[in-house]
Amino acid sequence: MALKASPVRFISLLCVFLPILAGLSPTVGANETGPTLDIGGLLFGDLYYIPSHHLDEGDDAVGVVARRAYLTFDTDLNENAFGRLRFEFNQSGEFKTYTFTSTVKDLYLGWKIGRHQLLAGLSPTPTFDLVESTWGARYLARTPMDIQGFASRDTGIALRGPLTASGNISYRSMLGSGIEFGADSANSAKWMAAVTFKPATGWMLDVYADFEDLRGPDHRLTLQAFAAYQTDSILWGLQYTNQSREGDDAVELASVFAVKTVNERIDLIGRVDHLFEPSIRGDDIAYLPIDPSAQATMLIAGVKFKLDPHWSITPNTVVTYYGHDDQGNRPETDVYLRITLFANYE
Repeated sequence: MALKASPVRFISLLCVFLPILAGLSPTVGANETGPTLDIGGLLFGDLYYIPSHHLDEGDDAVGVVARRAYLTFDTDLNENAFGRLRFEFNQSGEFKTYTFTSTVKDLYLGWKIGRHQLLAGLSPTPTFDLVESTWGARYLARTPMDIQGFASRDTGIALRGPLTASGNISYRSMLGSGIEFGADSANSAKWMAAVTFKPATGWMLDVYADFEDLRGPDHRLTLQAFAAYQTDSILWGLQYTNQSREGDDAVELASVFAVKTVNERIDLIGRVDHLFEPSIRGDDIAYLPIDPSAQATMLIAGVKFKLDPHWSITPNTVVTYYGHDDQGNRPETDVYLRITLFANYE
């Protein structure tokens, strides 16, 4: 469900949203045993300049964009039942021309079954939920699979929990119905499963697979491996993803990222993504379009300054350079210079 929103409507929504960000109404509760309601949200956007870009409209572009805003309602109905309703507000991602839209991001009920959780409705897929939460810098850039259009949400049934008594091995699984509803949802039946192994303190290994049964004879099979290590001062992650797509171009990518905590107020952030095949979404990617004619390598670097527990500002750059296309030409390198503001009250 996506609704076009005029700037006036968007501003009026922010008038409701920003007081919540300021912490005026964070929690509503009945009592210790009754239902509770937590209200939160986040907002991030950029001041940007693009000195070089493969698209004419992007070349030498300058502007301000509010890329995302979330308004989230979390409820605990009782000790075993919970739910979430999240709205997403964003701009269309075009250079210098911005259209606001509002979308349902999450809409699900969940139940605790022993140490396991069952979710029903529109909820995050296990495709890159772990990668995104580990990366922790969604405000700078989406995960590589998200950029390439892999669905971050689906309407269906999800189950997750530990496989061992110690919890060092756990699973995430989901059956997507293919119902097109809300933001980023898939449009066909999809089976998804992942297993996470934590062999030692700070270490994490995750393997993921999904199978999407498209309408007609085509189908898609995705295989992914992800490893990460985290201490109080350093975080790094390494990802490889391959998706075979009958009747369409394959997706193969690798990504590595690192976050170094300098002190309690400063983080150094870096990431490199490489597409072994040309981008399947190309110029349809919002905010960071990629030339679809050649292999691409994207580099992200930034310094995060934490103004307080909720607000941060991150000067950063995103550079995408290309291999040669089929005609032997190399697309122009994309260079983004940005200052990103992030407010998080979730």
